[in-house]
Amino acid sequence: MPELPEVETVRRGLLSLVGKRILSIELNRPDLRFPFPEDMDAISGRRILDIERRAKYLLIMLEDGLTWLAHLGMTGRFGHQLEGKHDHVVVDFEDGTRLVYTDPRRFGMMDLIHPGESHKLLEHLGPEPLGESWSGARLHDSIRDRHVSIKSALLNQKIVVGIGNIYASEILFRSGISPKRLAKNISLNMANEIYRQTQHVLLTAIEAGGSTLKDGQYKQLDGDLGYFPHEFAVYDREGEICVDPICGKMVKKLVQSGRSTFYCSGCQR
Repeated sequence: MPELPEVETVRRGLLSLVGKRILSIELNRPDLRFPFPEDMDAISGRRILDIERRAKYLLIMLEDGLTWLAHLGMTGRFGHQLEGKHDHVVVDFEDGTRLVYTDPRRFGMMDLIHPGESHKLLEHLGPEPLGESWSGARLHDSIRDRHVSIKSALLNQKIVVGIGNIYASEILFRSGISPKRLAKNISLNMANEIYRQTQHVLLTAIEAGGSTLKDGQYKQLDGDLGYFPHEFAVYDREGEICVDPICGKMVKKLVQSGRSTFYCSGCQR
């Protein structure tokens, strides 16, 4: 599933649409993960004013206070060219630009937020990891009583948003903390290190355009790949030697809450 760096990369790619007016929208099926709103065509005729991101959601701000909410799910992506049978949404603009939403597994979603309304999917989200309101102290305070692994805590979108399997594994490796350690046993110093490494990993991943994995599903808006996998220290490296030349141990894989976790037992405690 695209995580914060991928969604932020897509957001930045979509900024070229700001100021353009939507001519029409074509829905090639009635739903994605959820049914499209009955008034989805309300975006037609409106100009895009801005494009924001909240957690893993894209918020496309339109004229007259209407917001087009989108989530990429597992395999969703935006592009400018038709690809085939998995092109579920086609948006044409007055200047001839075309925006296509493609999603083979259809786990993405789209909805509209009308002026004065909120959306249930956004109401209970935690702080942004790159925002000013999050810190090591806030992380420590939010997990100090939680009897779950620190890896599971980082995936909890009420604690901090946007982090998934890829970046949780990389953040914890760089922090030197085992993904199996209980969240309640994370000291303030450890939480501060997790905070610092979260900043570093996410910003580096955004600069690299996110992460395109072996399945090739995620791509940037222009079709380019995300190159952060070249920086992977543990993710998807099970059985390979640790990147720390002094360590020499192999990267291991375990399953936590049904999700794969990669770590080095030598470097992470």
